[in-house]
Amino acid sequence: MTSGDAARVNFLYTNIGRGHPFYLDGIIECMAPESVGTVTDVFSSSSGLARRTWKLARFLYHSGGRGGGLSALYNRLRNRNEFDRGGLAQRIMGRPLQDLFADDPTPLVIAHPILAAILREKPNLFYQHGEVVAPRESWVRGRHRILVPLPETADQLVAAGFAAENLFVSGLCIEPGLVVQAERAFEARLSRLAGTTSLCGAFFSSGAEPREHVGALASAAFSAVAGGGQALVFARRSGLLAARTVARFARGGRELECARSPDELPDRPSDALLCLYDDRRELNEHTEKLFERFDYFVAPAHERTNWALGLGLPMFVVDPSVGSFPPLNREFLLANRVARVITDSREAGAFGETVKKLRETGELRDMAEAGWRRFEVRGFFNIAEMLQFSDAGLE
Repeated sequence: MTSGDAARVNFLYTNIGRGHPFYLDGIIECMAPESVGTVTDVFSSSSGLARRTWKLARFLYHSGGRGGGLSALYNRLRNRNEFDRGGLAQRIMGRPLQDLFADDPTPLVIAHPILAAILREKPNLFYQHGEVVAPRESWVRGRHRILVPLPETADQLVAAGFAAENLFVSGLCIEPGLVVQAERAFEARLSRLAGTTSLCGAFFSSGAEPREHVGALASAAFSAVAGGGQALVFARRSGLLAARTVARFARGGRELECARSPDELPDRPSDALLCLYDDRRELNEHTEKLFERFDYFVAPAHERTNWALGLGLPMFVVDPSVGSFPPLNREFLLANRVARVITDSREAGAFGETVKKLRETGELRDMAEAGWRRFEVRGFFNIAEMLQFSDAGLE
């Protein structure tokens, strides 16, 4: 089928945090430009009280991880999320979106369960569920087709009563720019893990930057460098992780180089490099340019769970696991032997020694090999092909 036969597909973002928007980014990146229709978000598609409510949701997301009363409120709201049941806030947030999209037959892709609930009766709605686990929060029933990464994910939804014919199993959704260099990076990583040269770790927070995660990440990065390794810390400009990392290295008397944009990345590897970004595009560009150096990575059990499962890249999960997805992601990672857990500040402070021991015993290499070619990794490519050249699931 030629590009002239391709359907035009619209996309609606929440643009809150990184995880859900990231899943739409990857699909669009793999699609032919002429197949991409309108790309918008809930803020530009709303006005009045609805927009103010969306802004409140974004504020609670960014503030909820910082501790205090807002954190308690945010966690209560997250723990009660059952988007399938609706509610007053959902009706307020959804009214302008229903006016815009509900009767439009053009295929629309969304990546958040609240949007699936709001637009559940819309024809040709595709709900991209990129996570490998499917907690109750993600269960939304309606006319839409659900895109899931693994047969295991589909099994969870079928067990919850969803029809198997409404599920499309795509494979893991990993950044296309990482997939194309994955094999070369994996072979180089195995060689380093089996050798004696210093190892390089990549450190990431979630967009909300919970204080417990940020403290553990900064401490573990410093420990890795103090133990003779290298650390790449990816942090939002003016965010909490950037500030904590600068403070920890200053307190420990170790140099920390800073790249203020992907264009400023140094030509030579640094023992400690802080990579600053303003948006998802800059973060992805940083990541793609430095990915071949990654020997392991440290992060909460969010969307980067897919890296450990599909790229042969050992993961260290920072606790606590906040929300409904991370605890289940954490369990899945451990069951597949691709991850270890940093449970508290003491373990973060001793992280450099932990990496040394795991390398010496061969366990770090085992973690890498356990995550290589076990699962399909071209999820974004497969979804793009399905949306462009298939009528499957369209009404």
